[in-house]
Amino acid sequence: MNKKGFTLIELVIVIVILGILAAVAVPKFAGLTKEAKISAVNGFAGSLRAATNIVHAKWLAMDNNSSSVDLEGTTVYVNNKTTSTVTVPGYPYPDKAANNGDGISKAIHFDNNTFIPDNVSTKCEVFYYKGTKDNHLRGSKMCSATSTTGDCKSTDCGVVYFYDGKEYPNIVVCTDGCR
Repeated sequence: MNKKGFTLIELVIVIVILGILAAVAVPKFAGLTKEAKISAVNGFAGSLRAATNIVHAKWLAMDNNSSSVDLEGTTVYVNNKTTSTVTVPGYPYPDKAANNGDGISKAIHFDNNTFIPDNVSTKCEVFYYKGTKDNHLRGSKMCSATSTTGDCKSTDCGVVYFYDGKEYPNIVVCTDGCR
């Protein structure tokens, strides 16, 4: 007699083994969404730092008097004058302060796929991770008119770019709100 198929006990054992594997594997992968968002925010901050340094290096290599830098056909506007209020020239403006909004966002070739920009002031720009709850409402909290260090709240998931010409650009990473 040739029987094909599994017995009930064999099926129960397979189900129990799959249940144990699922119980072990699911918790290990459940937190990966938050970690992925944090990694994306940190990577974006690295892009901002690199773009800022590239623009400044190109500005220094030029005549140190130009109000814009050309990055392979992309014009990025920089603060170019040393005055009593500008002591650190040559870095990209936040977009609200730049001519036609062609500041730091142009330097990083910002495409709005993963981050949402919020041009809060002429010295500060916030980039929120897309999908963060109420992201467009928190710009004034992360980038206040008096702060140059970033005021990260427990609900913020993004990067703040500060540059007012008085100090070197400050890039603040806020990841407490990444979920």
